[in-house]
Amino acid sequence: MEIQKLNWAGIKLTSNGTTILIDAAEDFSYYKPVLGDAVEQVIKFSDQVQADYILFTHLHLDHFDRGVIKKCLKKDGKLIVYSELEPLVRKYVENVEIIVLNLDETFTENGITFKPVFAMDGVGEIQSSWIVEDETTKIFHGGDTIWHNQFWKLGKENKDIDYAFLPVNGVVVNFEIIGLEYSPVPASLNLKEAFAASHLLHAKKLVPIHYGLFTHEKCYIPQLFEEHDLERVSDEVGQAYIVLKDGDVLGDA
Repeated sequence: MEIQKLNWAGIKLTSNGTTILIDAAEDFSYYKPVLGDAVEQVIKFSDQVQADYILFTHLHLDHFDRGVIKKCLKKDGKLIVYSELEPLVRKYVENVEIIVLNLDETFTENGITFKPVFAMDGVGEIQSSWIVEDETTKIFHGGDTIWHNQFWKLGKENKDIDYAFLPVNGVVVNFEIIGLEYSPVPASLNLKEAFAASHLLHAKKLVPIHYGLFTHEKCYIPQLFEEHDLERVSDEVGQAYIVLKDGDVLGDA
């Protein structure tokens, strides 16, 4: 399996000629009023990618990009959707084959297995994490989940995870302008929580996602960190990691 880091939380998986997108987003313009010009500082990939399968953890627009679905999904491609999100997805997407899965239900095709598992959204919306594996590699994608008490269970029930893609910016959001009441509690995993979650998942390596691009002093306040913080927490928790910048490829994982 070849793995490419896309913008923000997005990744592209390639296995035996099959292409999979997870949380692949390219258009962040919706957030420009609060996030400013950072929404323009993204890589453009949709003209070069034709996907056999597209998955998303939830419907926040920095994870669910309808433009990417329209441009990137092959004519015979499939959306793979967590069942609780299906009614909402069908409001936005038409004339596309949708595979609907309950939590912990699997779907296997072209030698690749897909499985939605428990996640907890930071503002109470519907979210799942995803486990995707082929004959050589198993990945876990956590969207922008917060800390929850199911990481122990997930680690016991899903052996041999190679890479855990987890959010690390521990962001505090203040989106009262759109009706989301302020809370000082982070709406995604912070750095230490991501390392601990990856450790409980028994992942060989944590791959940090969902950090570095967006910040706003009043509306979107991430917990910032440096490279030495990654090394320090890795040693403290006993969890290996690898950093992929947007566009980087982890070949033949």
